[in-house]
Amino acid sequence: MSALWGTQTQRTRVLFVSAALVVSLTGCEYGGPTVGAAGSSSQGATAQPRSTGVTLAPNSDPRASSFKDMSDWSSQQLKPALPGQVAGSASSNSTTGYGMTAKPGNYELHFLCEGPADVEMSVASWAGAAVLEPVRVACDGGVFAAQVKLDTDGADFTMNPGSGPDGRYAFRLVPAS
Repeated sequence: MSALWGTQTQRTRVLFVSAALVVSLTGCEYGGPTVGAAGSSSQGATAQPRSTGVTLAPNSDPRASSFKDMSDWSSQQLKPALPGQVAGSASSNSTTGYGMTAKPGNYELHFLCEGPADVEMSVASWAGAAVLEPVRVACDGGVFAAQVKLDTDGADFTMNPGSGPDGRYAFRLVPAS
């Protein structure tokens, strides 16, 4: 007899329980693939597709076309790119916002728009503090510039075209020297 957790237990029962656990754990060996180089069944980049009856056509979704147009338009605005700039763009027919990552510091803000006659634009920090109070900017192809100071990380741009047509906006923050 031996003492196990303060009770009298026969040694054979304890050994039997232990043996039962060992027996139940045998056969738990790894049963994966054999050791060696793994085979590959993927096709090369030049292989013909195996599907039949599938035809590819240009994307007819008008949203895809407008995204492409917006991407092309915004990439042509505010040229040339300046060192350290943080840039963004947006489009909307109602009030819209755009947040961008920017470190605290002094910046020159460049903004231009297309579509409505003018737009109300403002900038706030991510903490909610006004960086640039709402200002009316003419959408005449000219670049609006202003000096701004970010006291905390991040800037939120808000553009409101009023009841005008769809507007497109391009903007950037350039570190002031």
